[in-house]
Amino acid sequence: METAALEAESHLLQPYLDLYGDVLEAVVTRVPTIDLIPASRVSREWRCAIRSSLCRQPRRSPWLLLRHLRHSSSPIFSLHAFDPFSSSWVSVPQNSPSSDNKSNGTMVFLCGSTGDRLHSLSISSMVVSEDPFGTAWRKATKAPKVWRKDAVVAEVGRWVVVAGGGCPMVLEEGEEVGAVEVYDKHSGAWESAEPIPEGFDGSTSATWLSVAAYDDRLYVMEKKTGLVGLFDPKTKRWGPTCQPRPDPTVQSWAVVIGHDDRLLVVGVGPACQSTTKVRFWEVNRETLQGADNQLEEEMPREMVERLFPSEEGYDDTWKSYSVEVCGTERGGYVYNPLEMRNGVVFYEFAEEKGKIVGRWEWVPLPERVRECWMGRIEFGCSAVSLDELASFWKH
Repeated sequence: METAALEAESHLLQPYLDLYGDVLEAVVTRVPTIDLIPASRVSREWRCAIRSSLCRQPRRSPWLLLRHLRHSSSPIFSLHAFDPFSSSWVSVPQNSPSSDNKSNGTMVFLCGSTGDRLHSLSISSMVVSEDPFGTAWRKATKAPKVWRKDAVVAEVGRWVVVAGGGCPMVLEEGEEVGAVEVYDKHSGAWESAEPIPEGFDGSTSATWLSVAAYDDRLYVMEKKTGLVGLFDPKTKRWGPTCQPRPDPTVQSWAVVIGHDDRLLVVGVGPACQSTTKVRFWEVNRETLQGADNQLEEEMPREMVERLFPSEEGYDDTWKSYSVEVCGTERGGYVYNPLEMRNGVVFYEFAEEKGKIVGRWEWVPLPERVRECWMGRIEFGCSAVSLDELASFWKH
């Protein structure tokens, strides 16, 4: 793929080979991120111009990753990636783990402190991709001791945390459905940790929980109540558990990484005059408490109406709501898990004080995904480096 693709790119760029200086840099700023690697190989001048452009205007906004199963009963899926710089989708070539480094579990995204990654967890092993596109895979490790179904799996710095999802029918004596196990990537060993707190009783599966991961903490939120718990993988203990922003109008909650080491909670629910509101709140990530001086922001109404469309003559007061968010410290994506084909809202954090979000953008799904009504969709989110783009082009 790489040789043919580079030859095609070089042919398209032939009219621009004689560009230099400011003119070349102006052209480079319009090159889609996915094409920076082949463009950098056109000539020395192009490579220098790309480096200069990225130094002045780094492209740090996270990409949206979309995993699409055309049939929910089939393990075969397609992977797509959305570049927020060029507002365009690309299809990602498949590169599954080798047969001797494979897990028999379903391939899904885990929440990661450095970005979401594809992973597979089975009764015998676990394997995690090295990069957002799944072009390289780490060596498979043994599975955690407790047999799980629909567990929370998150990469938190040097640790992989597997929480909840224990299968009651096969639990051994002393095991719990909310059991937590931590894998240390440095030592290569699994260790048991405190189970999910009792306040989450009945909601210990990934279906009912929203998670956010930093390098040193994992945050778990119950979607229905907004209850948040803090887990420290180093001490293997849970910290405070509370409802940071109790609000009776919110029907569904989510938690996500914020800007400048802050935590954000997101809520959706009906407001007055049969309208729907999606709101962001800042929360102290140590105490899990909001403060009077911490910010609150609403998603623009036109975006909300596209995520949660109203039916004519239908009272939204009785409407069922659900919201999910995936993001990084630069921004992320909000979507409606009940109607994922509606599209996604991209948000980018504001640099100025007094605001949470500086940019909103509507993101429609790829046409081939929108038109396949029988398939299943899953989203992930990650920053993408030039090295990871280079790996993409190799495959």
